[in-house]
Formats: sequence, C-alpha cells, structure tokens
Amino acid sequence: MSAAKRTLRRVINSWLAGQGPAPTVLRHCGTCGEKSWRPLEPSIKHVEIDARLPNGTRADALLTDENGGIQLVVQLEGGSRLRNRIEPRAGLPLIVLRGESLSDQPEQWRTLREFGLPSWRCRCAGTRALPVDDDFSLRAIGCPIHLRTDGTQYYARVIEDCGRCAFFVGIGYVGADRRRIQLRCGFGAPPSERRPPVSAPGTEPEARRQIVARP
Repeated sequence: MSAAKRTLRRVINSWLAGQGPAPTVLRHCGTCGEKSWRPLEPSIKHVEIDARLPNGTRADALLTDENGGIQLVVQLEGGSRLRNRIEPRAGLPLIVLRGESLSDQPEQWRTLREFGLPSWRCRCAGTRALPVDDDFSLRAIGCPIHLRTDGTQYYARVIEDCGRCAFFVGIGYVGADRRRIQLRCGFGAPPSERRPPVSAPGTEPEARRQIVARP
C-alpha cells in the first residue's frame, strides 16, 4: 500500500472515529464559480482501500454509508498501482486527487477532476443574474430597484451603486469563453442567501451611504 493510500485511510478513519476534522473538498459553485472548502458528507460511515466494486472494477478508496451504499469514490493520480480501476465516467460520485498532495495537506483535497458529485451552489443560490454591459461605466442591466434609467431600461452602475447596495452578492465572468460579465443580485432572495454581514473594522470609518429598497 502506498504512502498516499495510508494517509487517506488514516485521515478518514480519524474523522469517522471523532478524533480529527472532516476532510474537505475544494468545490466550485455551479452558478458563479466561487470556491469553497466543503466537508465530506456525514452519511459516510466506512472507508475501504483498494476496494472491489460490484462490477469487478477497483477503487483506490471507497466511502460508503452504514448500509453499504456508495457515497464517494476516490482515485489517486500518482501513488497508486491498482489495476482495473473504475472509469471516471462510470456514473458514481468520484474525485481524482494528486497522490503527493496528501502528504502536504491530508485533510484538504484539491481535486484534479470530479464526476457525478451533486452540484454545489454558494450564497448566490436564489439570487438573480443581471447582465453587465461592457462600456466604460459597467452598467448592471435590469436593476430590480430601479435606481437609474436611460429611458428604455433600468440599470445600476456597478462601481457607484452596486458596490454599496445591500443586495449585491458578487460579479464575475461567465460563459465558455469567460468574457461575458454577470452580476448576482440578492433582491427578492431569502436574507440568508444575500451577502453576509461584514465584521466591523477596527477603527470607525467615515459614514457611507448604503442603498436599500424602499418598502
């Protein structure tokens, strides 16, 4: 058994025994691309190294629930000589890890690839997407609180308005070419899915206006 597999087994068993933290997987939000460390599912109760699956293929690590249901398959790129390993696109929840990375951060798993995992959405869940035009003013088109209008549509200026708005969640590039700008607006979303409150600074800042919708 390779050092990477021994580390994997030790970390998972320590967590299952309540003697260590849950391993976390770096996930990307399926909507806006934001990254977040997400712990393994609490339904996981067992781990088997060099496991044999019902179809005869093998897995470097197989994580199952209390009834033997497959919760996650872990394959190593480097650090494994296991033959007949399951194909990544076999339909099971599967992540591929670099074997050598487990020696540096054994509880933090940065996946090389992932397949079949439930999509994860960050605080942008429930928010609305507003397109942002690419002129010099960076206007968010379709502002739901009608801050500004050019006579044909409502909009808000991203820097002057959205940056101070209580409903602003985030902004980023979207699309296959990552060239289109999109803003996430929390107007109408449950409060827990809007931008979380920011901790108060150490010194009292200059008073700053915040934009909110009128009742």
